[in-house]
Amino acid sequence: MSLLHNKIPSSEVGAKIVEWYSCILSNSYKEATLLKNEVQQMIKSMQEDDKILAYYSLVEYRHNNILDKSSKTEPLEDQFKFVESELDHYLKYLYYFVSGQDEFNKQKYRTAVKMFRKAERLLENVKDETEEADFLGYMGYAYYRIDQYLFALSYLEQAETAFRRLGSVYNAVNNKQVAGAIYVELKQYEKGEQILQECLEESESSTMTGIILKAIGLSKFTQSKYESAVYYFQKALEIEEINNSYYGMKALTELSHAQFKLEKIEEARNTFKKAKASAQFYESFEFKARCKFIEGLYILDNQNMVDESINELIEEGLLFEVCELAEELIEIYEKKGDNENVIKYYKIAYSAKLKPEMIGDGQE
Repeated sequence: MSLLHNKIPSSEVGAKIVEWYSCILSNSYKEATLLKNEVQQMIKSMQEDDKILAYYSLVEYRHNNILDKSSKTEPLEDQFKFVESELDHYLKYLYYFVSGQDEFNKQKYRTAVKMFRKAERLLENVKDETEEADFLGYMGYAYYRIDQYLFALSYLEQAETAFRRLGSVYNAVNNKQVAGAIYVELKQYEKGEQILQECLEESESSTMTGIILKAIGLSKFTQSKYESAVYYFQKALEIEEINNSYYGMKALTELSHAQFKLEKIEEARNTFKKAKASAQFYESFEFKARCKFIEGLYILDNQNMVDESINELIEEGLLFEVCELAEELIEIYEKKGDNENVIKYYKIAYSAKLKPEMIGDGQE
């Protein structure tokens, strides 16, 4: 497992800086000072993140700047009066963008989109082209996670174009491979895989190569090409940076699923043990639910566990994943001639496809 897991996630520090800046906006001197000191301690143990360090420096400057401009004869509480400046327009953008990042990392994707949309209204205050391209990529990926594919593709394509203009191949390929994954989810397999193969040829990073291999594996799995899926998942896991990472957790889970589909039971069980431990380690809600589904369906033959996993995904609004798993169950029960369960899971899949995506609903 990665040593980074022992450090404080930068998104957590960013969320604390958001609290600090909120206190500055509301003239709350004592709370702002306490949070400033707390953030200073967190920064010492934070995962490396230049953007969050820059955000910290700007908020610290703003905090100190208010006091520097105040009368030295007044009590500090009275001196701490917020007056909006040019810097605050950019800080407000960062306030919403960092809040969105934090919600995204908590897997609350609709709330993340809500924050990013507020940040977008302040995007004109961002003078750095790389930072603007980064925003477009985040927005696209967040829309992807709530199944808003047209919005997602628009932002991702803008981000890819911007990063190519800036000469950042890694980031351009990263956005392009997400677009490829979207076409796969739209069942446009040929187009999706063509994009992913182009990304594979262009990738300059072993981590990115592993992510793309895993995405191709998912495309093969969705098409019931399980032998091919196993090949791509295993190729991804051969890369050390993938095997010992969050992406490795995903690849292991999908690999065990494909092995169970191929009835390679012993291999599948061994892979599943690693996948389940990894999902617990990385505290991934989605993949803990996926592991529960696999365990209930293929190991314990426990339909209640299977239903629990689907209900958990519904509650979190992971509707594409719900459809995916419900469709697998429909196929299984059709082969068994169990019409009652076929109808049950058809209803679940149909409801998930129709359910309106109320951005932020249930995730605040």
